[in-house]
Amino acid sequence: MFGIASQSWMMFAFLIPYCLGGICGPALQSVIAGHVKPNQQGELQGSLTSLMSITAAIGPPMMNGSFTYFTSAKAPFHFPGIHFMIGAVCMLLSIVIVWKVFNREKKEHPELKEVIEGAGTVGEMPMH
Repeated sequence: MFGIASQSWMMFAFLIPYCLGGICGPALQSVIAGHVKPNQQGELQGSLTSLMSITAAIGPPMMNGSFTYFTSAKAPFHFPGIHFMIGAVCMLLSIVIVWKVFNREKKEHPELKEVIEGAGTVGEMPMH
């Protein structure tokens, strides 16, 4: 939504659903944590933190470069919101990946079906 905003007031209106997206990070981390053994929690949390650090290092230069290019005279079209669209595409790709992984998990581990579909709680999930 940020990428297509044409008026400044739209940015404030779009912040409402955007802020709700912050809820999914800890929830997803909790679901992932339920899929590893207790003695592997440190490795998992370290890996997740490493991934966040890598994206925090790669993202700004990539997005700055795309913004610079699509606001320059060399661009095929003028689109200052391109970096938001790149982020949206990355999020959509991650949703597809998660959907496929969860579907595979439901087939391979029927005991996790309730947890994956949201009927159970993460605390009830068996460790494997």
